[in-house]
Amino acid sequence: MQNWQGKLILMNKWRRQHSAAIFIGFLSNLKEVFITMIAVLIFGQSSQAGGTLFYTILFAGILFVSLVSGIIKWWTFRYQLQEDELQVRQGLIFRKKRYIRKERVQSIDINANILQRLFELVELRIETAGGGGEPEFRLIALRKEEAAAIKRELLLKESASVSEPEEAEAYEASDVFTEETETGLAYETSAVMDDEILEPEEAEEEGTYKWKLSPQRLIAAALTSSGIGIAATFVAAIVSQVQQFIPPFLYERMIGWIIHSGVMLIGFWIVVILLIGWLITIIRTVLKYGYFTIRKKDDEIHISRGVLEQRQLTLSANKITAVRLVQNLLRQPFGYTAVYVESKGGGRKDEDLSTILIPLCKMKEVDSLLIDILPEYAVKREYSALPKESLRRYMLRLLMPALAAAAIITYFAPFGWLSLILPMVAAVYGYWQYIDAGIGNGSGMVWIRSRSVARSEVIVPRKRIQAMTSTQNVLQKFDDLFTIHVSIITSIVGKTFSLKHIGKEQRDDQFQWYSYEETEEERKE
Repeated sequence: MQNWQGKLILMNKWRRQHSAAIFIGFLSNLKEVFITMIAVLIFGQSSQAGGTLFYTILFAGILFVSLVSGIIKWWTFRYQLQEDELQVRQGLIFRKKRYIRKERVQSIDINANILQRLFELVELRIETAGGGGEPEFRLIALRKEEAAAIKRELLLKESASVSEPEEAEAYEASDVFTEETETGLAYETSAVMDDEILEPEEAEEEGTYKWKLSPQRLIAAALTSSGIGIAATFVAAIVSQVQQFIPPFLYERMIGWIIHSGVMLIGFWIVVILLIGWLITIIRTVLKYGYFTIRKKDDEIHISRGVLEQRQLTLSANKITAVRLVQNLLRQPFGYTAVYVESKGGGRKDEDLSTILIPLCKMKEVDSLLIDILPEYAVKREYSALPKESLRRYMLRLLMPALAAAAIITYFAPFGWLSLILPMVAAVYGYWQYIDAGIGNGSGMVWIRSRSVARSEVIVPRKRIQAMTSTQNVLQKFDDLFTIHVSIITSIVGKTFSLKHIGKEQRDDQFQWYSYEETEEERKE
């Protein structure tokens, strides 16, 4: 029994998106132009040729061209859904065709930002596997029912389909009506439609697992987010350009006052900038992961999240190639971690081409959650520590640059002696990286733990590994150490996880495990 009551009628008819796509695309371009204009005003020089009038005309021309381009793009962009593929045609002068086969679809993401919600529309984003330079396809203006119908058809498994007589009989018994959209796509909808798009309070079907991020965990995730540095850098860049908006005599007085105020005032402003950056990060995290919900039914994992921009992503569990546990410096002391998954369809750029599965949970809860969501990855992990020869490699790698920086700062800066703290911090952090590093295997899995800034733990099934290699540089040869690399498929380019300075016995153990002949049970899988 399928978990939806609507059915797409395949009409083999070319159709366009909702006409609001023109307005949505134009406003998106307007946002980019606005950001560019702000950047020019903040970072540009007031003496540049042309002045304000020149840039006003320039940006107005860009917007006009963008509007005309959007109309042409909407008119020439057409698509149709066949039995086993989605076909797309686009272009006015240079015409382009694209065919997305059902079996190549890795994940389908349904979003609804503020603009789309004004028109009661959604965006459909399709991730495909391998081949070519276009793993992603988007329809930015569809009605919820259209998006749901296309999603169901593209994710529909052949084995789950029922015979035509049974199908017809089932629909005769239900109360249905047919509606024709302005795009030409007809779909049938039952009197009580199972509209799973952006409806977090939907009644749960029997056999569906559900997990929600609690408000307390959401706040904890926001308070311990790792994006403070980026936000603080942005704030500092804006503050550094304030001089353009302050009279010269007042600016000179302020600079003189800051110089004579000494280190304490400078430290105060640094703290203020960091606090503002932290506040921006907190708000961004709450908006991004609010209403975070996971639903799993059979092989499909549905992830819903977002306050302003609502998103729904559907993943197939058997297309997930690895699981990553990430603990940043703020979360590790409290025992919190974020859980990411790598999949053949890739992921979002803001998540390092991964997909966030659980924004925040306790480390001790990970295995129980994986049992319900991805039972294959819920394995007991025991790590083999790195040999003692690796310790100095980890420490020297950070200590040498820190000593060089401290020497330069000490020579040129008035309070340069404070920089002697840098080598001590580097040595401690190198030791921390050493004790965190480890590797192990078992139950058809290999797991690797390492630290750059955050501590990362990756779990990879042997059957998902594309290649396992080792390298050895000149310095590693002195201690017979190696770096091991495990490569998997995630997107077009794939992804590689590495662990530096492992011993020869550890490397040989991993290679023997990886190349060992598969058991009968694994061959059946």
